[in-house]
Amino acid sequence: MADEFITIILIKGLIQALLLTEILELLAAACFPHRNKWDFLLVFLVNILTNPLVVYLDHLFRFRMPSVVLWIAMLEFAVWLSESLIYCKCLKGKQNPFLYSLILNAASYFGGMFIGKFL
Repeated sequence: MADEFITIILIKGLIQALLLTEILELLAAACFPHRNKWDFLLVFLVNILTNPLVVYLDHLFRFRMPSVVLWIAMLEFAVWLSESLIYCKCLKGKQNPFLYSLILNAASYFGGMFIGKFL
């Protein structure tokens, strides 16, 4: 019974994090010039790949690490790098893929922190 409760809470958290990330990153992507439908779809799909994995790993290891700040920095760096490499291969717009990934991830990270403080 307790395992089911924990599973439900974890799944709910994963879904909420993904939805918030999708909204924030798509809004940030809309601020770039040279946007197109493919690039919006790409942002959406990339987040489906990376966000649940990162949120799950964070739930598993955050408080087992000697430094939570270092742990989050490592996770965010891994997300930035992997998404940047995907954007290098797949973006149709004229954006710099590394800057694009950095801005989108910063928007979702800091936007999520800001929203989390008020909800």
